[in-house]
Amino acid sequence: MKIDFDVSNPKVVEKMKKTLFLDIETSLIDARIFSTGKQYIGIDQTSSKTKLLTVAGGTMYDLYTKGEAGVWATGNHLYDTFEADPLDDRGILEEIWEKLDQSDTIVCHNAKFDDGWIKGRFLQEGMPLPSPYKVVCTYRGLSGYSMNSKKLDYLSETLVGTNKLKTSWSLWDRCSDGEIQAFEELMEYNRGDIYATLFQIYLRTAAYYPKKCVDLSVSGELTCRVTGFPLDVGGVMEKNGLEYMVYKDQKHNIYYRDRYNATSKKSGKGYTVPL
Repeated sequence: MKIDFDVSNPKVVEKMKKTLFLDIETSLIDARIFSTGKQYIGIDQTSSKTKLLTVAGGTMYDLYTKGEAGVWATGNHLYDTFEADPLDDRGILEEIWEKLDQSDTIVCHNAKFDDGWIKGRFLQEGMPLPSPYKVVCTYRGLSGYSMNSKKLDYLSETLVGTNKLKTSWSLWDRCSDGEIQAFEELMEYNRGDIYATLFQIYLRTAAYYPKKCVDLSVSGELTCRVTGFPLDVGGVMEKNGLEYMVYKDQKHNIYYRDRYNATSKKSGKGYTVPL
């Protein structure tokens, strides 16, 4: 089931415009080791630190209404500091800080990686954190579902029929060497992780984890948290001897119950719990 959004509601549109889909590509770490194979590498064996190489993203509204054209991307090679140091990511950090500061929610696949590295770099550079935002992870959102893999490329291929761009480790080596063409290729690879994969996976799976999705419900209105569409009365349920109204997003078969029982003055005022 693939969801749609109620873009006829300006309040839903406002929330969509403040929801940022995001993906980053980071640099390699130089390390000295005695042999190959799986092993623990201590921090004293490294001679560099991870930095951002490229960042790509798009708001929920732009991706929904513009498709691929709603994706933006940037890389170290686009800033004046590149010639002196190809791994200088301060330009990226300043640009992404502005976008995060304007966002209420960000969506990533394995968000712990993307959000964690971005915040870590802010900390290392002595930058203040942007305004607080909620994080939605399309990987963690599927924690209750068993599949062969939950990697973005596998989910894209099996659930929505799209593919990540193919690349190899040599691309990151070339970026480390300061090759502009490599950064262009990596930025294009990064862009491919937004609309055709991350956003499509969100559309395909969000209805299965409404408690962890982007909250598009409208305060004071009976609207679906996942899609923003109006909810219709779908019956009554009993809990602990009390009756609660049940509501349904008819278009997507997503159900909610009223947070307050039918005798409460707050019943029907838009306070709902996903079922």
